[in-house]
Amino acid sequence: MESTYENLCFLKRDELGRIHSSTLRVLEETGVRVDEENALRLLDDAGATVDFERRIVKIPESLIEELIKKARRCVRLCGRNSKHDLILGEGKIYIMTSSTGTRVLDMDTGEVRPSTKKDVADSARLADALKNFHVYSIMVDALDYPDEIMGLEEIDAMFNNTEKHIDTGAQSTLGARDSICMAAAVAGGFEELRKRPIIDFMQNPVSPLIHNREDTEAILECAKHEIPIIVLNMAQAGGTSPITIAGTLSVTNAEVLSGMLIAYLTNPNVPLIYGTSSIVLEMKNLSEPSIFGLIEDGLIASGAAQLAKHYGFPSVVNGFGGSWSELDDERIGFSGEIMTMLPPLAKADILYNGGLIENSMTLSYEDMVISNEVAGMVFRGMKGIEVNKETLAEDVIHKVGPGGNFLTEKHTVEHLRKEIFIAEIFDKPNMNDIREAAKKKAKHLLNTHQPEPLDKSVQEELRRIVKEAWKRKDRRKQKP
Repeated sequence: MESTYENLCFLKRDELGRIHSSTLRVLEETGVRVDEENALRLLDDAGATVDFERRIVKIPESLIEELIKKARRCVRLCGRNSKHDLILGEGKIYIMTSSTGTRVLDMDTGEVRPSTKKDVADSARLADALKNFHVYSIMVDALDYPDEIMGLEEIDAMFNNTEKHIDTGAQSTLGARDSICMAAAVAGGFEELRKRPIIDFMQNPVSPLIHNREDTEAILECAKHEIPIIVLNMAQAGGTSPITIAGTLSVTNAEVLSGMLIAYLTNPNVPLIYGTSSIVLEMKNLSEPSIFGLIEDGLIASGAAQLAKHYGFPSVVNGFGGSWSELDDERIGFSGEIMTMLPPLAKADILYNGGLIENSMTLSYEDMVISNEVAGMVFRGMKGIEVNKETLAEDVIHKVGPGGNFLTEKHTVEHLRKEIFIAEIFDKPNMNDIREAAKKKAKHLLNTHQPEPLDKSVQEELRRIVKEAWKRKDRRKQKP
């Protein structure tokens, strides 16, 4: 069985070992920059070599091996409705929406506009309705609110509009603390939140090899409360990491493992998830954004998923390629989808990046519907081919015989939906019809689907926490 697994993957055991050894040398000889003082002290106390003036940390192999030894192979992510609970690491594949967009393709006007809190609410509600999305990651910024309050208003919108697990980010100790308080209010207290984590925090190293202050502060705060943390890097091969895939994987590995180590040293019980959304830099025109959806992006994601499995961590990796399509390009939602099948073959736990187009900057409700259908195809592909007496169908073959027709046979009716993926929108004759069908379905779901509302007292507590943050902001503004 193990040889079959290796045949489906892209890195052999000895190659995984070579990347691991390279990563250890990078961490011990080059080091990483850590801009947060408490994290520097943690690493220093643990035995790393810390240059406090330059904020460079050189991490010995022993610390990384300790982290890996304590890896939690299965991590539970809960929805506020328990029917949406997930367990990563048991072989199932889940889909997470994309995140951090700043624009929206308006379904009514066809124009692109800045994103708002309402778009956070609407996209969360649409993801709640689409069965193949399992985790809602904050898709766009609520730009109608100031930076200091934006994250909390987004969490308010998410919890009110989806019963599924939510993924977000936080910057600074205070931002993470307020966000965790909101999650605890929904979960029923901090102890209940620890038992049933309905939220995780995605924290992003800055490539190459930097952990900035505000993100690291959030890692420390989340680890204290045992909130699951996804350390997900976003390197650009040829720009912020080597152009070679192996070199990019080495940088990815160093950034992710060192970020995990900071969380682990804060609290060894914190659930940790290995992540990457690394891509290839646009080399033809360096003034252009990077391209999502290249086959090499799929190879990077697959290699990272294999490394995570090699260590025993669950993984979140880039898994959708439609996000690089132009708005007027007929390839919308399809460009690069060939890469979507690669990470599942490498046993990734979560595929990340559905629903944003234009280099993952623009929310498209239509593309959410398209990505949901692509995910359905992925799930069907991963089921493989079932071979047994019933599926071999010898009886019906004998019955129909040479020159016959299987269309009206009971066997066909019984197995149709089990065996064949039935498209809802991809059965249209051309791309414009597919796009219109996706838009129609998105509008219908937004008009009709409502998740179970939060208890009134919980809604009021969320608003109280947000209002307190507003007051702090106003007080800071008034200081001379």
